[in-house]
Amino acid sequence: MRGGVFVRKILIRDGEAVGVEAESGGTIFRVDAGRVVLSAGAIRSPHLLMLSGIGPEDQLRQFGITTVCHLPGVGQNLMNHLSTQMTFKVKDGITLAPHTDAVHFGLHYTAEGSDAVNDMLLRTSPVVDPRRERVPGVRTKYLTGNVPPDQVARISCTLGLPDGSGYVRLVSADPAVQPEFNYRYLQHPNDTRRVREGLRLAARLLESDAYKDVADHRIQPTDDILANDDALDLWMRQTVGSARHVSGTCKMGPDGDPMAVVDQYCRVKGVQGLSVADASVMPRIPRSGGSHATVIMIGERVVDWIAGN
Repeated sequence: MRGGVFVRKILIRDGEAVGVEAESGGTIFRVDAGRVVLSAGAIRSPHLLMLSGIGPEDQLRQFGITTVCHLPGVGQNLMNHLSTQMTFKVKDGITLAPHTDAVHFGLHYTAEGSDAVNDMLLRTSPVVDPRRERVPGVRTKYLTGNVPPDQVARISCTLGLPDGSGYVRLVSADPAVQPEFNYRYLQHPNDTRRVREGLRLAARLLESDAYKDVADHRIQPTDDILANDDALDLWMRQTVGSARHVSGTCKMGPDGDPMAVVDQYCRVKGVQGLSVADASVMPRIPRSGGSHATVIMIGERVVDWIAGN
């Protein structure tokens, strides 16, 4: 066994995955295998496929990578949950203690005119995030104004089922160089419309009886921004936040879908002995909740299929 191993690419012979090329301690070596399963996530899994010659042929050719299997969908369909934050000052005497039922609640709802049920989520929380992995501090210009952050709460408007998607692209044939990725948030007009209306719904909630003993005043967005579609759209793009639910870049689909990368058993199309088992195989991101449980299910199902051949 060897730790600190960095996989550089998949080794393919006569259309079949036979192992991986890896690096550890400055030494490059190969690991032979009868089957290769990628579980590197929705950024790194398509990156490894493209480095190995599996992906959009024009992109591979640009970086001098020999095409093993032309799969134009590799790296496309990148999805994640975006959110915008409406902030408000709480009334004096209100405590925003983290991890309490009084601070955190969520409202799943269906946007007007939407074909999907419960495609949106409004959720409250303090501005100061108590999780240790977060960088301390907040963006005072957009979120808190001149109000101390510990007196500011927010209603997050999350787009649960986006219509738009982004991409992962190569920038080099060097495995150590990270790929380019772009979620292309709020580029699809229906995504922009639903988030815009979600923020206005949040503003109406702040003015309801449910908040009369809690909310002192709304901080952001201001009234003039909220009332103007173009100004609100710009404010949304300036303040948009991202979740950690990256998915979709090696999506599952039938043979008739030219952008599908894996079949219903998560096997990479056109390459024997190669599978992907992570969030990248999701054709569409799960609704407003996290993707953790779905990814565990994907891994368990792939293990069952491999064990049962």
